[in-house]
Amino acid sequence: MGVTSERAEKLLRELYHPFLLSGNPFLVMDPRSAEVTKYAANSMLALRISFMNDIANLCEKCGANVDWVRLGIGLDSRIGKRFLFPGIGYGGSCFPKDVQALINTGRQHDAAALAGSDA
Repeated sequence: MGVTSERAEKLLRELYHPFLLSGNPFLVMDPRSAEVTKYAANSMLALRISFMNDIANLCEKCGANVDWVRLGIGLDSRIGKRFLFPGIGYGGSCFPKDVQALINTGRQHDAAALAGSDA
């Protein structure tokens, strides 16, 4: 949660209390860090989906089974099995806008690695 005061943190903890009962984490940080965290997380997931789409294309061309490849790389605990399904791309309400927001934030702050070409 991005907060600017102890009062805001207290109110958010009360609001999210039902979700915290099952052990969900509650991380408190400044609002700008929370914003970049959201952009970075959704961009990472979009990257994984895009990567698997490229792997699916490679599998199709070389005769490999993308489902076996997906299952195999998903066994690596450093990677995990989530968001490794190839498809027509990524969409929804968050991924495209958050990827673009991360690129724009990189451009605004002259962060070359994040200010590359448009997604």
